[in-house]
Amino acid sequence: MTIISREIIAKSERFEMVEVDVTEWGEIDTETGKPKKSSVFVRELSGREKDAFEAGLVSIKGQKQKVNLDDVRARMAVLVCCDENRNPIFRPEDVQWLTKKSSRPLTRIYNAAKKLNDLSEEDEEELLKN
Repeated sequence: MTIISREIIAKSERFEMVEVDVTEWGEIDTETGKPKKSSVFVRELSGREKDAFEAGLVSIKGQKQKVNLDDVRARMAVLVCCDENRNPIFRPEDVQWLTKKSSRPLTRIYNAAKKLNDLSEEDEEELLKN
C-alpha cells in the first residue's frame, strides 16, 4: 500500500461515470415505431455536491426538521446526468419538467447515482432521522 501526499491528491481529477438506459425518453424510430435505445451518463459527485444534495433532503424551521423528498429523483438527475465529457445535460430549472417525465428512467438514474456516490439506504435513513 502506498500512502499518498497532499500534492498527489490535489492533482487527482478522476471521477467515475456510468451509462444508464433512458430509452423511454428517446426518439421514436420512424421505421419500427419503437423508441430508439437511448442513454445518459451518470457521474460521480464531488464532496461539496454530495453534501449540498444531502443537506437539501432536510429543511429546518425553528426547532423542527422536516424531510424534503420533493422531486428527489429529478433533483438528483439534474446533478448527475452528463455527456461523455462530464458536461451537464440539465440545468437546475429543468427539475420542474423532469418530474413530469417517466419515473422509470428517473429511478434508474437515481439508483445509479446512489451506488456511484456511496449513498446507501442506511445513509438515507440516517439523514432523514436527524
